[in-house]
Amino acid sequence: MRALLIAIATLGSLAGAASAQPRESFDSISIPCSSAPADARTELPAQLAQWATFSCTRFGHVVSAAKGWVWHNPRTNRFVRIWSQPSDGNLQESGHENYFKTLEFRQLSPQEAESANAALAAELGAKAQQVADAYTLVVVDARGRSQTTNFIRAEANVRLGTFWGWSCTSPCSKPEVFMGFKP
Repeated sequence: MRALLIAIATLGSLAGAASAQPRESFDSISIPCSSAPADARTELPAQLAQWATFSCTRFGHVVSAAKGWVWHNPRTNRFVRIWSQPSDGNLQESGHENYFKTLEFRQLSPQEAESANAALAAELGAKAQQVADAYTLVVVDARGRSQTTNFIRAEANVRLGTFWGWSCTSPCSKPEVFMGFKP
């Protein structure tokens, strides 16, 4: 019950933050994916597409929250995106030079889900909740840099239509924790 109340309070505060800072659109920086390199992955698996969208931009390729969703890091009050460029803090215009060579999405086994959930709970400083389901997205960019993003849903998250996630570049020293929700 305590976890549910915390989740509801978090959603309320995040929804306020999301409405104060509307989700950034990539329309103004989009470029056609049709001119991407032949080995570029530009499509998301259908199951991932419920939470995410893929864009080709002047700054490289990016996976971000699907329309109607927000991926929000409550610690930094920033939106979370998975860029093919090494740093989302200082992006350089590069077009299709920065792209994903591989993009793999799958459901985690129960053991993998518990491990990912334990890492999430440790990062949040919270007690691990019972996992309903968990997924992982692994992307490798044109330079060979690997990024892993885990999407974890506890029973309370399933009822609320939300998930917690964490993303990290390999080797992972400090994951970026975020919540996915519909404001």
